[in-house]
Amino acid sequence: MPEPTIPADPAAPLVHRFTSGVGDHLLVIPFSRIYDIATGAAPSSDADWDAATLSVPSMGEVGLDHISEPQPQSISLNVSSSCNLTCGYCYAARGGFGGVQTTLMEWPTARAAIDRLLSGADSESPITIGFLGGEPFVNRKLIHRAVDYAVEQGQRLKLDVRFSVTTNGTLLEANDLEMMRRNLFAVTVSLDGAADVQDRQRRLHRDGSGSWQTVVDRITPLLERPGHAKIAARATVTRHNLDIAGHLTALTAIGFPEVGFAPLRVGPEASGPLTDADWPLYLAALVAASEDEIDRLRRGIPIRLTNLAVALKQLHRGASSPYPCGAGGGYFSVSANGRWYACHRAIGNADFDLGSNEGLDSVRRREFLEKRHVHSQTDCGSCWARYLCSGGCHQEASARTTASCDFIRGWLSFCLETYCELGSALPVAGIVSHRLFEQVAP
Repeated sequence: MPEPTIPADPAAPLVHRFTSGVGDHLLVIPFSRIYDIATGAAPSSDADWDAATLSVPSMGEVGLDHISEPQPQSISLNVSSSCNLTCGYCYAARGGFGGVQTTLMEWPTARAAIDRLLSGADSESPITIGFLGGEPFVNRKLIHRAVDYAVEQGQRLKLDVRFSVTTNGTLLEANDLEMMRRNLFAVTVSLDGAADVQDRQRRLHRDGSGSWQTVVDRITPLLERPGHAKIAARATVTRHNLDIAGHLTALTAIGFPEVGFAPLRVGPEASGPLTDADWPLYLAALVAASEDEIDRLRRGIPIRLTNLAVALKQLHRGASSPYPCGAGGGYFSVSANGRWYACHRAIGNADFDLGSNEGLDSVRRREFLEKRHVHSQTDCGSCWARYLCSGGCHQEASARTTASCDFIRGWLSFCLETYCELGSALPVAGIVSHRLFEQVAP
């Protein structure tokens, strides 16, 4: 039976013309195909560029109008309902999600979720089990037990099982570090920048003191000896801390090889969500930090700014999707009571509740994916970035404004121009640039 589809707006543009420092280019919007064109070339309409022919799927590509409903390939376990920090912008309300999740996840729930994931996932691709909270290491024993069990089951079933964790870093102990070194672990440490910003935004719950030094002390041994772990810092950017380059410098000085920045779009006013007036400032700060990273790359030094590295790699691969992430598709987040939600930010939200450890609700899942397909987002239909942005985070769609969308288009324009300039400037571009863009990103 063919997969269900949602047709695109027939009036939606298929091409986007742009200019970089090395010439004029054409982005074929479906499937993100980039072509060099003659400088000053006159045609500007889709018909003139034969866009309909250029934008059809190639062998192995799935049409962008499809609704894909694969078996889950990754889950995150919300193992903790509490946190030892008090961050004013926390979407999880310190792990309790407004009273929805009041207890730690227990072993039978975690084991049932892991068993369901492993029983249905594609055995030819990596399978990921993540740990979230609150602060996940509040429930340290469960994490260790779940990892040991998943490794054992993966070996028995001949599956490539990997792990991830997002932690504030303040509770890490020596045995936690050894567990992460021993396994394929993606470790994301939430740090908001230099010490002053971290201590202001992420205070310890017990006495309101800053958390910077505690994080540095606990994470440094893993940064110095990571083993199989892959470590990155993630900083939440509020309107009060837009110095991206400065925070990148502070975090890489600790030893983080990668740092990603995420703007606060939704949160209490006092926590500093970006306003329409802030988006141009954030774009300018992100571009300035990126230009420093591009200078490093030209000198043969890897990019540390994850936002830029990922964007370049995705452009190189022709990334193009009707969804911004795998929520409700290949990814689900499991609450402490065993409910399966489409997103870890939506625990307790009935609109994102798509099943349980007993199984997924196929009708609710289909409705969720239909509603959030980019072709269903009426304000995205005329946007040239629609298959690169894909409508943005489902949780933040209600906060989308013209200014925030202009930021996305501005950032993607910068990345497109950078991609073309880097590729063109290198010798034997078809070979060297290919290696370059495969290496710059995580």
